[in-house]
Amino acid sequence: MKILHCADIHIGYETHGRLDPETGLNTRLLDFRRCFDFMVARALAEDVDLFLFAGDAYRTPDPTPTQQKLFAEALAPIARAGIPIAMIVGNHDHPVSFGKASSVDIFPFLQGDVHVYRKPSFDTIQTKSGPIQLISLPWPIRSVILSRDEYRRQSPPEIRQLIEDRYADFVRTRVDKLDPSVPAVVAAHIAVHNAELSGSERASLLAHEPRLTVAQLAPGPGVDYVAMGHIHRFQDLNADAHARGDGPPVVYSSSIERISFKEHDAPKGFVLVDIEESPAGRTTTYEFVHTPARRFVPIEVDARGEDEPTATIVAAIAKETITDAVVRVRYRVTEREASMVDAGAIRDALRSADCVAAVERVVDPVERRRTTLVRRETSIGDAVGLYVDQHENLAPLREALVAAALELDAEID
Repeated sequence: MKILHCADIHIGYETHGRLDPETGLNTRLLDFRRCFDFMVARALAEDVDLFLFAGDAYRTPDPTPTQQKLFAEALAPIARAGIPIAMIVGNHDHPVSFGKASSVDIFPFLQGDVHVYRKPSFDTIQTKSGPIQLISLPWPIRSVILSRDEYRRQSPPEIRQLIEDRYADFVRTRVDKLDPSVPAVVAAHIAVHNAELSGSERASLLAHEPRLTVAQLAPGPGVDYVAMGHIHRFQDLNADAHARGDGPPVVYSSSIERISFKEHDAPKGFVLVDIEESPAGRTTTYEFVHTPARRFVPIEVDARGEDEPTATIVAAIAKETITDAVVRVRYRVTEREASMVDAGAIRDALRSADCVAAVERVVDPVERRRTTLVRRETSIGDAVGLYVDQHENLAPLREALVAAALELDAEID
């Protein structure tokens, strides 16, 4: 049984893009399409049995017709090949208002064997290699819970605990009823305790979201693989236990394209899963496949104290492979050096980049000493002493200057 597991495609991000003259589309939209097409081509080449998408098709729950068309076109070869498609609804797919359709609800009405899960569900999907059992946990919708009278007065922490308990109980009861002779997968779009963020997720929001544990997602034998979506960093949260034969892989597949510079060092791709029967029982292996995601290159340069700060910045750019990348340069200089930086030379050094996101200047202000504060009641000796303390070069002469000031003051009197 071969499965392609992907998530968090997020079509619709156009930041750091420009208008493509041939298609009229934003170039970043084409980047996402390129990665999507690469993934679909690999699925067909591997002759997978199931295309499993763990949520977040678009950037927003109300994608444009262009974005919907792009997604459907990219997915069409999978449907035409007769490969079942299972789609878990993610938080970016759900509308805010209760009762409205999600952005992926249209797909079951299109050609092909498409299954969309917008509430916790159990299903058996028929594939060319036999049936597979799927326990799906889409993004929990608070508005659905709050629409019921008995929950409207509950606090956000109480609602969060309610969701966690319900999801954990749903998985546990379904796992107890699994057919042990049929492969089983849990697919969820939710946060898991101890998952490492990619950087683009807002940790402040995740802290208030429902979160499950690895044990709650795979509570006992029978589950062969846990396919996760929502967090954009590829990781197996149960790798050590699975290596010991104690539980399935619990894998976030990553996103297929980069969202921001916070993900510049995160691998982007999808996961190919292989569940095999053997005399000793079923075994699960997987492979992470990198997509041709656009590179994001942040360049940090400290040019303070350099005789030629422009040359230092240009040299730092030359050390990086910036061709066809989205590049951001952030250089640091002092206030005195700021006027010495040649912005045109920096732009020339960045010509091979696909997009220059920003050239940011951080200026250290010149340290200015506070003006000596002398009041009417300050004595002449104290006033001269304060003045000398503001000028280091006069420090050796402090006593002599104060004495001379006192002598002048005496003569005036």
